[in-house]
Amino acid sequence: MSVEENKSIAIAVFPAAWNHGDFGPAEKYIHPDVVDHFDDSRGIEAFKGVITGFRSAFSDLQLTVHHEVAEDDLVVHHWTMTGTHDGAFQGIPPTGKSLTWTGITIVRIAGGQIVERWANVDVLGILQQLGVVPPPPAP
Repeated sequence: MSVEENKSIAIAVFPAAWNHGDFGPAEKYIHPDVVDHFDDSRGIEAFKGVITGFRSAFSDLQLTVHHEVAEDDLVVHHWTMTGTHDGAFQGIPPTGKSLTWTGITIVRIAGGQIVERWANVDVLGILQQLGVVPPPPAP
């Protein structure tokens, strides 16, 4: 597959799933046994579960892809996510707070499907915004 085809696959999957809960593109373009190195999970159902969990905790969840870079079989997305914490998240009761966090996701595509995913997510920033972890001291 070409780099452009790989980019088309990645951009078709992630905004649809995160922003709208639309897993149609994921069903088509994610291998059933996809390996997610972020949480050491395997399979498309685990992928769907992560997104469903976030969408139930942040009802207005919005993913914005700022940059998309691709080479060979890898596609990288630099993104921002926003949402209002109005549902339980990782055992944290709703706070009503509006959050913004960033991340970078890398996927490897083989045979027209995403077969691996790596992610670097600002989890500390999420926890600080939720008030679970104190913010760093002011300079």
